[in-house]
Amino acid sequence: MKSTNLARLIYPEFRFNTTAMDNAIKLAQMGVGGFCFYGGTVEEVKETIKELKSYAQTPLIFCADYENGVGQWLKDATLLPTNMAIGASGSSDLARRKAEITAFESKALGVDWVLAPVVDFASKRENPIVNTRAFGDDIALVNEMTEAYLGGLNSHNCISCLKHFPGHGETDTDSHLTLPELKRTKEALLDFEIKPYKAFVKSADSIMIGHLKIDSIDTENVSSFSQKIITDLLRKEIGFDGCVVTDALSMDAISDEGRSGIMALLAGADILLVPKEPFKLFTAIENAYKEGVLHDELIEKALSRQNRMVAKISAGLLNRVDSNVIGCVEHKKFVEESAKECIAWAFKNRKFEIEPSETVGYLEPLAQSDNWQGKLFIEEMEKLGINIIPFNPHKTKKLIVASFSGPRAYSGSINLNEEQKQFISDKINLAEDSIMLSFGSPFVFDGLNRKISGGLCAFCALPDFQKTTAQILMGNKEARGKMPVKLKMD
Repeated sequence: MKSTNLARLIYPEFRFNTTAMDNAIKLAQMGVGGFCFYGGTVEEVKETIKELKSYAQTPLIFCADYENGVGQWLKDATLLPTNMAIGASGSSDLARRKAEITAFESKALGVDWVLAPVVDFASKRENPIVNTRAFGDDIALVNEMTEAYLGGLNSHNCISCLKHFPGHGETDTDSHLTLPELKRTKEALLDFEIKPYKAFVKSADSIMIGHLKIDSIDTENVSSFSQKIITDLLRKEIGFDGCVVTDALSMDAISDEGRSGIMALLAGADILLVPKEPFKLFTAIENAYKEGVLHDELIEKALSRQNRMVAKISAGLLNRVDSNVIGCVEHKKFVEESAKECIAWAFKNRKFEIEPSETVGYLEPLAQSDNWQGKLFIEEMEKLGINIIPFNPHKTKKLIVASFSGPRAYSGSINLNEEQKQFISDKINLAEDSIMLSFGSPFVFDGLNRKISGGLCAFCALPDFQKTTAQILMGNKEARGKMPVKLKMD
């Protein structure tokens, strides 16, 4: 077995402005299977791909976490609505179009593997890492959106990835910081979390394994390194024969990358994603092969699955996209037009009455006005004739509260804490009329002071979504979305 074949099992990160190009070139020469990109500009990504390919003796596949479009990592590209916003629209057309735009812009860069869609369920409000990355908490909705999204990626020969098997929704800790435990029986997982994987086992190109502890299936091993979960459950019982990729090995949920990487391969994984120290990981794999721990049949199966993805890329080479499509007017128009279809009332006790020329107080929990994230919402309200000031009950009796809480790696939390909830409740009690907006997690409405007129959820803070939220408040547009998750507001 050539050392370059062993190296193909590893996909290091390339983080622009951090990763040394010399090291990346050495990795390409060593024969890694590809790179996972973070950041960069359009030209930087294109030039880096071109340069790394020039040093590689084996096919390179470039991947990225473009869950919300290429604009999630490149400021020049289109940033798209979150999955939960799409789920709220209930529109498979929007889900497909989101994927098509992502694929179009990604392929224009030369990034052929989009690490999406997330098919976890937003079934646990405390979950700090899924939340708006999920389409919702209903099996039928998630399956409908996933089918459309996969169709959009496939239409451009873009490699897809369902994540995070067997389901990250019911956890309440961040795997970037610690190892989450999934306290579900195997039967419960099959009845709920695993449904999307089973539904699309033939159409998904790859599946990412979450770093999870699931004692009901394997009391000894994390799911990423569990033969019972990868080979027995995913491969044999569910019937998946595409590429299995680990979640990033650099996460704090993982220790001893060398040992962990070897265990993942023995368990049935094909690709080891984003190790902290790829050279050391390669040495560990090479030694394990020489010692007979890793054998030819296992490695050949992993490489054959990667080769299928390479073949899919090759099939789309004739349809390469010009980079002028990245961040184009048509793609931005999609975001603007989708906003009113996605924004939903979480609840509405009564109409929030405001008239042009009124002065209305505004606040974001425990944030000073110079740090407000809702500046675009405020600008649009002022264009519509409303004077927005920091809330002061002596100057205005009407209040708009805005939350921008959303999933963020390494944050460890997502929803409003007790101090923030008490702060909001106190301000609501001082106002004659009030309303709360969420430009992120819908679960911030749980336990909210019910004196408030209503709660409006945009599920993301995109400029067009902030502007449309203002237009909905003023009665110029209608919120057509439906809540894709259940709330516990009392």
